Amino acid sequence: MSQEKRLILDWTKAHDVFPIEKHLSNETNNLISAKKSLLSGKGKSPEFTGWVNYVKEECPNILSSIKKTVDTISNHSDAVVIVGIGGSLLGTKAVYEALTHTYASINQESFHRKPILFWAGHHIALDELSELLDALDNYTPSIIVVSKSGGTTEPALAFRILKQYLEDRFGCDEASHRIFAITDPQDGTLLKIAKENNYPYFPIPKNVGGRYSVFTPVGLLPLAIAGINVTEFVAGAVQAFDDCTSEKNHSIETNPALCYAGIRNVLYANKYKIESLCTWTPKARGIAEWWKQLFGESDGKENTGIFPASANFTTDLHSLGQYFQDGERHLFATHIKIQDEYSLLKGSIKRKIKIPESNLKDGFEFLAGKDLSYVQNEAQQGTFLAHSDGKVPTLVWELPELNAWWLGYWMYVNMLACGIGGYARGINPFDQPGVEDYKNNMFALMGKPSYADKAAQIKSRLNTGNRLRSLGLTSK
Repeated sequence: MSQEKRLILDWTKAHDVFPIEKHLSNETNNLISAKKSLLSGKGKSPEFTGWVNYVKEECPNILSSIKKTVDTISNHSDAVVIVGIGGSLLGTKAVYEALTHTYASINQESFHRKPILFWAGHHIALDELSELLDALDNYTPSIIVVSKSGGTTEPALAFRILKQYLEDRFGCDEASHRIFAITDPQDGTLLKIAKENNYPYFPIPKNVGGRYSVFTPVGLLPLAIAGINVTEFVAGAVQAFDDCTSEKNHSIETNPALCYAGIRNVLYANKYKIESLCTWTPKARGIAEWWKQLFGESDGKENTGIFPASANFTTDLHSLGQYFQDGERHLFATHIKIQDEYSLLKGSIKRKIKIPESNLKDGFEFLAGKDLSYVQNEAQQGTFLAHSDGKVPTLVWELPELNAWWLGYWMYVNMLACGIGGYARGINPFDQPGVEDYKNNMFALMGKPSYADKAAQIKSRLNTGNRLRSLGLTSK
């Protein structure tokens, strides 16, 4: 069924603003060369390109190996806390929120019937974590802690707190049967902890970076536990692999990864410095968060790169819409349009909503009897045209449905486009040296051993900055 439909990248409204087609033809050879470098492992940081072939070569084995753990957790837990940050969490969260009933936690028996997923370790906010502990009192939870090293502050502290919560509630022995790890297969703090405490653990391949890891156990184990059809999710990615990496498909017209990578690079070279991924349902907000990390960490190198932003329409048309229409012309918009919109009830029944007849006299009688998705479609088309008229290059991804297969296909296409586009632009899309800077400052300020000299230097700089603060009002 899925194969009879197709993913579409419509760049008509971008070409209306800027002559992309002419520039793309000049970029094609560079893109093909970048694609070959990625597939052959001869580009920058090839040691982190294992994700390219992983969906084809490793996923069948992984899906088989996680089944027992999925059954174990599903049988003794009605909630699972995923502890992680960045690539250890964002892809999983995106797929889960897109494909699970929005209000599953309110009526788990009717709306979901599978363990609910909660999230921790992606911040150090007291209020959110405290309220998560309150919520867990209503469930019988387990924990999956995801970290390649185990040395990242946010998930490490969240894991400490949640481990103590389980031990206080269930006792140490029972708690140990409710903790699972996804980590480096050979070394690292978390692997050592898992072995010492006999926690079951699954590998994050050494040659797969976090933001490219959603098709490894990082994403597949928790999603399978939550009842997402991970077999279809992987199948979509495999089809994208076949379609986009084929030696017979070097055409911009038929290869969405090459096309998207090329358009982004052309627009960036012509002073479009910001890209906003625009979603049209709150359920897809997590997809935009995953996409922002993928392109933000990959593109932002050597003081260059497109800044990835996001907006959720039509909501943000009433806040950011004015800037899109009349602000500085340094941004372009990329929309995700779902061709066949529907809602899931109990995971199986497609539903539509028709606008009813009414005596409200609110001026909307002309829409009575129309499906709500009709209004959504017209709002989208009107927005695409308005932004184009306002000189905002506008791209539209058209997905046939928001389901596991097509989400897997689209996410994998974006991963390929990110790698190919980075190589074509001459940067390394697989490292993230800048991420370590804030961590080092934080460790120094918190008093981590071996950071004493750096701590003194940082505190001196911070104290100097205090002179520039505004005092504001003084109370008597």
